[in-house]
Amino acid sequence: MGGDVTLNSWGQAIAAIRGFGYGATIRVPKVAEPTLPQSVDLRLSNFPWSIHKGATRVYRENTPGDHLQIREYPDHWTVQRDRSNPHYRPVSHARGDIPATTAAVSVATFPVFTALSSLELAGQLTAQATDLSMALFADGVVPFVNAVLN
Repeated sequence: MGGDVTLNSWGQAIAAIRGFGYGATIRVPKVAEPTLPQSVDLRLSNFPWSIHKGATRVYRENTPGDHLQIREYPDHWTVQRDRSNPHYRPVSHARGDIPATTAAVSVATFPVFTALSSLELAGQLTAQATDLSMALFADGVVPFVNAVLN
């Protein structure tokens, strides 16, 4: 099943999507369900390769394998199933749940995303780059300019 189905409660939507195959989408109007379902352990999916499809936020069920993915739009939610959760199994997710081009970019950028997701590490990298630039300037440019002027 690949088309959109609209259901008016999280209970109905979650039960139905767990019975559908991968690729099916269920819409839940925010008028009927203004908040996320309390019955599912969800976490915000901030991975750069989460395919937002115009959504304002993407949430994933907090489990490594088969899980629910919920996208939030201004007036509705969509619910789908994914085979692998990128929070736990990024390579499996790239291989099975996302298109090939996005997967190639995702796998290639995963180390960069992981490293830069730590603010402390990003700050350290910036400080090291600044120190290196200053050292190159002091050890290379200044002596060269002095030699030329003398």
